[in-house]
Amino acid sequence: MKILYTFLAIFVLLASSLVAQNAMAKDADQFPRYASLKRSVTNVRAGPGTQYPILWVFKRKNWPVQVIARYQTWYKVRDMEGEEGWVYASLVSGRRTVVVDSEKAPITMFRKADGERPVLRFENGNVLSLDKCSPYMCKVEYRNYKGWVFKDTLAMVD
Repeated sequence: MKILYTFLAIFVLLASSLVAQNAMAKDADQFPRYASLKRSVTNVRAGPGTQYPILWVFKRKNWPVQVIARYQTWYKVRDMEGEEGWVYASLVSGRRTVVVDSEKAPITMFRKADGERPVLRFENGNVLSLDKCSPYMCKVEYRNYKGWVFKDTLAMVD
């Protein structure tokens, strides 16, 4: 009887692990979704493979992209200017980042979403880690600083 309970417990653990992995895989393959680049140099190709020519090279680590499709081990991505190309999937992180892109630059990061008590100022092109957004403000992180910036001053955010 003890062997039966042990077998049943192992079966339940394995089944629940497979269900969890399946759910995570489905979330990872939902398109479009935002992501960022893991490397400071990332080739963007005309098609999903090394046999396709390089269209351009991203030269910023953590640069935000929108993942719009997948083919085997390649993601089709769109940059903040709307250009599209293919990147090897292992070079893309699920970490969400945004770029300061505002005519009002430099922009201010505030301690709270109330727009009071400034923490830092950013110029265009600064890459920030995105936590969450409200309709008008986004909670971001830059190095060890956390705070809120106005949503309309950022690119790669809905």
